[in-house]
Amino acid sequence: MGIIKEKHPWCISRERFWGCPIPIWKCTECENIERLFSRKEIIDVADDLPDGPDFELHRPWIDRVSIKCKKCNAKMQREEFVLDTWHNSGAAPFASLSDDEYKKTIPAPFFTEGIDQTRGWAYTLLIENVIFNNKDISPYNSFLFQGHVLDEKGNKMSKSTGNVLDAADLLDKYPVDLVRFYFMWKSSPIETLNFSTKELMSRPYQILSTLFHIHLYFKQNSEYDKFNINETTVGWAKDNDMLTSTDIWLLSKLQKTIELSTESNNKCKFHESASAIEDFLINSLSQIYIPITKPELWNDDENKKDRRHVIYAIIAESLKTLDILIHPFSPFTSEYLYMTIFGDKKSILLETWPKSTPTLVNESVEESFDIMNEIVSVCAAARMKGKLKRRWPLKHALICVEKGLQKKIELLSELLQSQLNVEDYKIIELENHEGISEMLEMKKSAVPVIPKIELNRKTIGPKAKQNLGRLLEIFSETKPDEIIQGLEKDSSFTFDVNGTKISLDTNDFIIEFDVQDGFTSSRRNNLIGIISTERNEELMAKGLIKDLARRLQALRKERGYNPTDVLNTASILDLDEESLSMIKNKTDELSFLVRVKQVNFTQTCKKYKDDDIDGQKIRISVE
Repeated sequence: MGIIKEKHPWCISRERFWGCPIPIWKCTECENIERLFSRKEIIDVADDLPDGPDFELHRPWIDRVSIKCKKCNAKMQREEFVLDTWHNSGAAPFASLSDDEYKKTIPAPFFTEGIDQTRGWAYTLLIENVIFNNKDISPYNSFLFQGHVLDEKGNKMSKSTGNVLDAADLLDKYPVDLVRFYFMWKSSPIETLNFSTKELMSRPYQILSTLFHIHLYFKQNSEYDKFNINETTVGWAKDNDMLTSTDIWLLSKLQKTIELSTESNNKCKFHESASAIEDFLINSLSQIYIPITKPELWNDDENKKDRRHVIYAIIAESLKTLDILIHPFSPFTSEYLYMTIFGDKKSILLETWPKSTPTLVNESVEESFDIMNEIVSVCAAARMKGKLKRRWPLKHALICVEKGLQKKIELLSELLQSQLNVEDYKIIELENHEGISEMLEMKKSAVPVIPKIELNRKTIGPKAKQNLGRLLEIFSETKPDEIIQGLEKDSSFTFDVNGTKISLDTNDFIIEFDVQDGFTSSRRNNLIGIISTERNEELMAKGLIKDLARRLQALRKERGYNPTDVLNTASILDLDEESLSMIKNKTDELSFLVRVKQVNFTQTCKKYKDDDIDGQKIRISVE
């Protein structure tokens, strides 16, 4: 209604030949005006109908009708212009429908057009409906305005500049579902879209590719374990109290994704819906749940079969829900994946839209899990800083967190230790998170830190004045621990500069910390991760053996070997020298885990599979 209140002028006539003739006649003598709004009204006053009563209501036929003025009997002439075409479009709801149809279908639930139609079709529909009803009634419940598509640099596409993307060529080169998803994922209502094929093939491609590969991962493993998707469900696992904290976390995240995606779609914020799907698929399912549960799926122990089936049930529930949620954006891909894995109905379109299950939402587990993920991420950054691979088991980790978080973290104690890949860890709650207060609190808790101090040049200048240069020299020769002790005792530290006492308080120092030798650290806001760099070669070797065994066991499954089959050879190529030296004397252990007669590190097999360990590309095979 805001547009109407602006009283934007609208000239409803156009100087055109084709269009809806304006039904107004004007006397050529006395300028009397007649408004004839129906065929019957025209016929009743006409004195000549050269084309008969069924004449065409458009030009030139309507202009052949002769009408005389009621007042002076002179000839009347129709207004020569035609109505603005947007007038026709604006009248569409009540002009094309019967009264009953209009009452049943208007307001329409959804309209969409380009941003330029804010004062075009959207305006004419609105103002004409208000006039028609003589009330502030809109003919639509929602109207999605879309920005224009520009080139990747934000320039208007033009044939003369050669930056036009031909749709046929684009769809020949790229999958239609990828292009469609890209538009929905990127385009915020009203705003322009800078179209880039590089961007198209980055994150959007990763999202659809990840969805496909998790379906493949699920199919290969679940079929091997003879998992029945209709018998073993999330409800079954929940009723039998078989859900772990990891399962509960993912299912809770899934419910939030359903809610957010549905709400965003209803508000025509399709980019937010696509982002919600992306976040769950990539950040929750692919990067966290799958890696955490993969070792359990690779455990062929018959006693662990129920646990494997619980994992399959949760992955199945997640994938089926994702297929339906992403279907409006990528219909062909989601239909194919649904029919390949599930196929409960003849088409995914026959499925009902997902609804969140409140009983599966667990805020406390979600909070604990999100804190744990943040800790793991910070400690992974510390490992990277210390050039320590994530698969290397380390001895100890110290985690400094805000007050009140320790109990929440301890809910996932075993899982956190597993994810950190350390022998033990300790959580330390800190009240202070900057400066001298944080340093003193960390030292009191025996955190292996050393102070790192700089002078605050902005505040010391007025105090040091002409002695600034010498003060800087003396400061560089002073041990940081002495300054910390002085600040702790007196809240100030005094320098003797050529006989002049210069007293600096806490605000005159920029106090940070570093870690002692044998440790590496990383920080994100108030979360600090400190990891010992001491490596246990024996544990590292065991970790590598375990990692390689999992990959070789998975390859056995892919190639259809039975768990009881003892194969001839497992072959591993392209390991770095350090890794090779750690495990070359432990091939018997690896042979036992993989159920092969021998393990070698030379190319003896016919077909190899590309794999990687911590980013290191390797090739593996079993025969």
